[in-house]
Order: sequence, then structure tokens, then C-alpha cells
Amino acid sequence: MKKEEELVNRYLNEDLNEDELHEFDQLLQEDPKLRRSFYDQTNVISALEEEFEKTESSGKVIEIQPPKRKLVPYGLAIAASLILSIGVFAVYFKTKTPNFVATLKENENAAWESSLPTTAGSKLIPGTMNLKAGVATITFDSGAEITMEAPCKIDIQDPMRAKLYQGNVIVKAPESAKGFILETPDGYAVDHGTSFGVFANGLGKETTFNVLEGSISVHSEQGESLYLHQNESTKLTPGGIGSKLVNQSTEIITHKTDGKSTRIPANGKNLTIIRNNQFEFLDPDHLMVKLDTGGKPYERRSLVNFMTSEIDWAEIKDAGLRINLVPSKWGHRVYLPITNRFKVLAVAGFTGIEWIQTLNWEEAPKIEDCSEVGTFEIPRSQDSGSILLKTPDLLKFLKENQSQEYTFIIVRETSETKGSGLVHTFASDSHPQSSGPSLELSY
Repeated sequence: MKKEEELVNRYLNEDLNEDELHEFDQLLQEDPKLRRSFYDQTNVISALEEEFEKTESSGKVIEIQPPKRKLVPYGLAIAASLILSIGVFAVYFKTKTPNFVATLKENENAAWESSLPTTAGSKLIPGTMNLKAGVATITFDSGAEITMEAPCKIDIQDPMRAKLYQGNVIVKAPESAKGFILETPDGYAVDHGTSFGVFANGLGKETTFNVLEGSISVHSEQGESLYLHQNESTKLTPGGIGSKLVNQSTEIITHKTDGKSTRIPANGKNLTIIRNNQFEFLDPDHLMVKLDTGGKPYERRSLVNFMTSEIDWAEIKDAGLRINLVPSKWGHRVYLPITNRFKVLAVAGFTGIEWIQTLNWEEAPKIEDCSEVGTFEIPRSQDSGSILLKTPDLLKFLKENQSQEYTFIIVRETSETKGSGLVHTFASDSHPQSSGPSLELSY
């Protein structure tokens, strides 16, 4: 038996070690005839198992004694001819069907260099695919879909993971593929229910991530991480994760999905006020919230404004205010109660200030002039996470006022147990690692 044939048989019997698997993969890439032979054999095995499943469910089974040794290609050919002559039967053999993890869904003028099959509709096992020309789409068994543009080199690993070495791709992951991982030369991205674009230049120097819808987290080899949401991007290099880039357009940024949803960012109109007006205790990258003890000189509240002039409120069916809790470097967590309660107040049409970082406490909307639209709680132990406030009161307030803009005020109701308690911090629009506030509306 030729060495190549032996490797094929041992692969099908799951009897190759790591070095032999690497050697086998190299042989497949170099030898077109071997690729075709291997593909034909895996298809025969798949057909045998499918036929066995059909006959097993029908109850009309003609038993054939199992072979005393593992089936080889000659045995497979005999078994295949038995299918044609007998029609329905059960075949018992020890060879396991290859682990298909994806399907090549579409080829658009595509030219390939790959050890895997490259015909549209082909099932794919783990391996590397090199798209030399055109566009192609791979659908993973998890439901994730990657559309790639040549030149592009990608390694298919399992239904929930792939690695991009070079090229431009769009990743779409439905709910079933939430958590899908796309590795790159210097790190990886984790999907959190999204559609995002990735470009790797192939030189191992830079990878760009751009979120089209939903959110992802980008992770570097150094252990850094950065959360990105719709309309945000960043670059990943051997040195780590770059700054988050946010569209600062004053236009309302919308993206309508099948469920007709709209996300409105604050576009820079978010800030913190402090009761004693000592602005050196504030940070523009953080929306800070604290209920102080004693005379409350360091009490802080956060204000967020959204422009809604293009919204037809009669069509809105649901509404939510999203803010992202981020780690705080101010105060001590142990001086907080176990559970901390916050309330959100709203005022319609508040335009009486310039949205800069030095708004005096006295110039901000008064609590008595606002409407409470909801509350939420944060455990003392929690220092990060996305918070979505969706209440009937919030929806009712928005629809009844039908204003061109709304301002929300975030207030902490629980105080510290002693001085120097933690200041809760949420990401502002300028935060380097997390997304700023957004108003999310559903039609």
C-alpha cells in the first residue's frame, strides 16, 4: 500500500498523531489526485451512514456481519455496490464519518487553492482555504456565516471558530452562533450577536475590526480586551489593541434589521455634574454617579442627551436606554451596600446648556422637574457589564412627549456605608474601551 493511501485510511480511522496530520494536510495541498480520492472516499462514507439511518428507521434491515478489521477503500466499494443491489440494509463498520463543520455556500467567480473541496454546496472538514480570486461564502454548522473577498486565507476550525490570516471578510452570526470566535494573527474577536467586518493585511502587522450591527469584543495576545458596538471600529497589532473609533456625526445613526430597530447614540452630548462644582474630580471618559454621605459635596449625577427629531413616535413599539458599566478607579467597593439602586429620570426638550464637561450643578435640570422612567440595581461585586433599561414608563414618556430631544439623568439612590465609597462609572462616548450610551427603539 502506498504511503498516501495508508495516511488516508488511518485518517478515516482517526489513527493519525499531530505530526502525521500535518504531513497529511501538506500532501493534500500538493497532490490534486490525492485530494480527489480523499474527497470521494469521505463522500462514500457519508452516503453509507445516511442510507443506514434511513433503513434503521424503516425497520426493514438485512444484517451483514461486521468486518473483523477496519474497512479499507476496497471494502467501501463493496459496501457501496451492496447499497445498489440490495436497496435497504444496515452496514456496521468502525470508520467514523469525517467531522464536517461547515458548508461552502456560494462561489462568485471564485478561484481556490485549497486541500478542501471548492464546489458550491460541498461540506467542509477543518482545514485551510485560500481564495485567490472572486468572492465566496462559508456557512458554519452553528449558523455563523463568513463572506470573503480575494485574496483571502482562512482556517476553518470548528462550527464556532475560524482563523483569518489574510483578507477582507464579513461575519454574520445569528443567535445560534452567539460566541463565535474569529482568530487573527494577533488576537481574536468574540461575537455577541452581530455582523462585523474584519480586514487582515496578511503581513501580521495590523487587523481592522468594524462593527456593522450588534457588538463584539476584541482580545489581544497581551490579554487586553475592547468592546465594540454598532458603528465602532478599532485596530489590532502585535503591540495590542488601538483606540476605539466612534462615528461622531451629528446625524442619527440607524440600522434597521428584520425587526425594525433603531439605535441613537448621544453623539458627544453626555457628561457628569458634581455638587461642589470641583471639576478636577471628573473624567470626560466616564459618566460618574455617586450619592455622597454627610453634606454630599461630592455627589455626582450623569446626564445623557439624544436627538430624536427624525423619529415617528406613533410607530415605536418598544424603547430602551443602554449604558455600559466600566471599572472605576475612584473610591472603595467595600464601603458600598451589597446591592446598589439607581433611578433614571427624563426631561423632554432640554436645550438650555452647552454640552461641555464643566456644567455647574445649578444649571442642570432639577430632579423635581423630571419624570422617573425606571430603576436598576448593580451588585457591589460587579464592575462591568451592559445595562439596558426597558420599562413601560420609559416608553410612555417618550411617546406622550414626542419631543425632538430627550435628556436622561442617572442618579444613585443608595449611599456609601462610610466615606470614600466607590463612584460608579459608565462609559461616555469618548471611553477608549467601551461604548457610550444609546437609545434603542423598536418599530
